[in-house]
Amino acid sequence: MKDLVPVHIGLVGHIDHGKTALAKALSEKVSTAGLDRHPQAQERGITIDLGFTMFTLNDYIVTLVDAPGHADLIRSVVAGASIIDLAILVVAADEGPKIQTGEHIVILRSMGIDSMVVVITKSDLVRPERLSAIKHQIEQITQGAGFRRVEYTQVSTKTGAGIEQLKEALRNVIEPRKRDTGSSFLMPIDHVFPIKGHGTVVTGTIQRGVIATGDKVQIMPQGAIGKVRSLQTFGEAKVGACAGERVGINVPELSHDSISRGDYLCLPGSLSRISIMVARLDRNPLYRERITNRMIVSATVAMATVTAEIVPFESINNKRVVLDEVDDKQLELTVLLHKPLAVEKGMRILLTRTDLPPSKMRIIGAGTVTDISDTIVLHKRRKRLGTVTRLREDDALVQGLASSKRVAEALIGTEVYTTKGVKGVIRSPFGTRGVVSIEFREPVSEEDEVIYERFVTEDVTFGC
Repeated sequence: MKDLVPVHIGLVGHIDHGKTALAKALSEKVSTAGLDRHPQAQERGITIDLGFTMFTLNDYIVTLVDAPGHADLIRSVVAGASIIDLAILVVAADEGPKIQTGEHIVILRSMGIDSMVVVITKSDLVRPERLSAIKHQIEQITQGAGFRRVEYTQVSTKTGAGIEQLKEALRNVIEPRKRDTGSSFLMPIDHVFPIKGHGTVVTGTIQRGVIATGDKVQIMPQGAIGKVRSLQTFGEAKVGACAGERVGINVPELSHDSISRGDYLCLPGSLSRISIMVARLDRNPLYRERITNRMIVSATVAMATVTAEIVPFESINNKRVVLDEVDDKQLELTVLLHKPLAVEKGMRILLTRTDLPPSKMRIIGAGTVTDISDTIVLHKRRKRLGTVTRLREDDALVQGLASSKRVAEALIGTEVYTTKGVKGVIRSPFGTRGVVSIEFREPVSEEDEVIYERFVTEDVTFGC
């Protein structure tokens, strides 16, 4: 298998539409938690976690990432989408596309996936005209979503019909990503478990760099460091692996109890642990709810999802000024994390509303992390309203902007503006009760309202 090119394909779709049965029909080897091995999955008869299986296809070694279809398990779908190159979207012929079908399409595009094979399963249960109608429905849903290439095929895992046609469709769309083997080692962790006599094993898909037995690695955001004792790929021992490969890595010094999905194994010192970041987001056009200051969301960066608060802002004179609400298609916001994550500038971020019912679009939008510095400062706009009480030859007297002469003196040189947009500058106090003299650039009238605006620092801690 060492000469085969690794490709990772996500398997997504509504619950009970046949994803796991399709994975069984395609797969040659099963990896961690593959094919519903989780006890709850077997008890409930549904996929509840990511499953990983493998098969070969011409010059490729394909890892299938089977994501849950249940609406309550959207986080696992997002996690799976972060490590794949393309996707198989499964739609059952007897039910057709469902709400989660559309949600999964949005997730795929949000995470940068632009190639997909749509598989209509259970084709043996319906007439040919029903299959054509289902395909037309899906075409309507995917139109305008931004996919560069979409192939359609139909299968019956019960009879085996269509499996070879599916493989041909995959061959048509597979374009493996260019792998970064020159940068520092980085691997998001999708599963962790102990093995008696060996210690902790973590599994994942190497995002960049190379790894070999004997290398020192760090688990982030926890910070613990250990040494790689052994490596495996689908049961085969290896001495090294590189970007794009799926591996299990034995690091005995690490405690499996402290590691979660979405943590990173990396070159020591190469990742930062952060609790606040800035992101530029493209709003999902299908999201109909409000986006407000301090709104609680689920923030997913790579495979990790945590509860967070968002603080939208606009840039004014190099200040990030907090907005109470935004409805723009593109927005900038600060993300305040409930617990620290390991994050790099440039990583993809997805925001979701898991508090909303599955009948509503829960994906707010996706974008890029633009700042992870520990000096992120936000400002809140504060306004004070005054009134023009007297007009003089060269200035106007305004009451209400200051409460005393001392405060008025502190405002000398400050720019103000009227509600009609006329700008002016405070020149001096007048009297002892806070009245100020303002020189306006254009004529104003008595009783015009004047606004003094200032910016105060806003707390940037989750829950404050």
